[in-house]
Amino acid sequence: MSRYSAQKQFWKASKQSPAADAADAVLLTKLHHAAETEKKQNDQESSKLIGTDVQYGEVVQLLHLKSNKYLTVNKRLPAQLEKNAMKVTLDMAGDEGSWFYILPFYKLRVTGDKVVVGDKVTLNPVNAGQPLHASNYELVDNPGCKEVNAVNCNTSWKIVLFMDYKENQDDILKGGTWTTGRSSATSATSSHALWEVEVVQHDPCRQGSAHWNSLLRFKHLATGQYLAAEIDNDTRPDSMRDKLRGPANTPVYTLVPVPHGHDIASIFELDPTTMTRGDSLVPRSSYVRLRHLCTNTWVHSTSLAIDVDDEKPIMNKVGCASIKEDKEAFAIVPVSPQEVRDLDFANDASKELGDIAGKLERGSISPNEKSFAQFTRFVTQLLKKIIFFVGDDQYNGEGKHGDPLEMDFVIKDRERQKLLREQHILKQIFKILQAPFQDHGEGSMLSMEDLADQRHRPFRHICQLCYRVLKLSQVTMVTMCK
Repeated sequence: MSRYSAQKQFWKASKQSPAADAADAVLLTKLHHAAETEKKQNDQESSKLIGTDVQYGEVVQLLHLKSNKYLTVNKRLPAQLEKNAMKVTLDMAGDEGSWFYILPFYKLRVTGDKVVVGDKVTLNPVNAGQPLHASNYELVDNPGCKEVNAVNCNTSWKIVLFMDYKENQDDILKGGTWTTGRSSATSATSSHALWEVEVVQHDPCRQGSAHWNSLLRFKHLATGQYLAAEIDNDTRPDSMRDKLRGPANTPVYTLVPVPHGHDIASIFELDPTTMTRGDSLVPRSSYVRLRHLCTNTWVHSTSLAIDVDDEKPIMNKVGCASIKEDKEAFAIVPVSPQEVRDLDFANDASKELGDIAGKLERGSISPNEKSFAQFTRFVTQLLKKIIFFVGDDQYNGEGKHGDPLEMDFVIKDRERQKLLREQHILKQIFKILQAPFQDHGEGSMLSMEDLADQRHRPFRHICQLCYRVLKLSQVTMVTMCK
């Protein structure tokens, strides 16, 4: 269980007035050191507990692996939809609201018994006193998903095993691993080349280590779609495809995205490039050949461009053919969790900006509406987050104090700039800047002269933030050109 007393003292002191004397600055430095020491001690304690049995009545914390954030109950704020409930969020550091008693739902277990896979449990916040609850209210921004909050009700949660802790080894390929697949002769640094490996199991919630005889799926992180194969009727000549096709009129295939992982066309097998046992584990960084299961074909590269409408095509089709070519091997390269979290942030931000731009283009939001103030506040906060994201390589998506327009940023990581382009954030920024001044048939929402009016100050601030994003997205490249 992580402790937060030193971190809490530092958070409280850092939020006080910035007009502090030298003594306060020294105290703040000491508190920051104590908070960092407490974090390291928490990490050490957590690593010691890996592999130990969880017992009923113990205090546990729930860490969301993909975001690396703790499930946290905020007893001071109401839930977004169910107003009589407490708000539940994901928090980067966690706090006392991240502590939960794990208790048996049925009386066949008692305090002190071991928690068994398949058990139904209740998760009771230590400081809130109201158990974790799955609401019947559906989230507006995530159709099909329900709100999770904390309220005094009889809610149970089932313990389902995702992966045995013994299989969670850093040096092997396993379900949930983030990778980029690249040909042995090329390199790939685009966020569009990031995939999540899924090991096919009887239980769809279960994952585990990948063996050479395992069946795998590959989920595209940027779109959430799965890699699959279908017959390719492309008649353009390609030397590699002609070589690997086999007998004349033998069908060839191309890799395509499909929306669901339960499609049998999304299942692949790995073939090692060296002699090894079929039941041995797949090393995390490996060269492999890919076999598509239901067509019994081998994945290979081609020279057929798929972005033919672009001035300079850079993407080629990947195909499948019946003959295996030894040199058609792909490197499975591990990707850091932070890179995936950056992609998630950029992806979510792009969707939000797209919705904002759409409302402005349709003229469905007006400065005269009561909801306009709430709308501009939301846009402002989102743009500030994007500025901190691209300008500060240590930024993790959490709230940050200060006016980004008054700060100087040194771009150390160009990958985040690339994400702004690849995930179409810059495209949406341009739309936001243009939409209010376009005529939708009944005149434009604003004119350039209106921005000088104090009534439109919030939107003027939004425009300033947009231009700040645009400047930061290319600041390193401009410097390099000079």
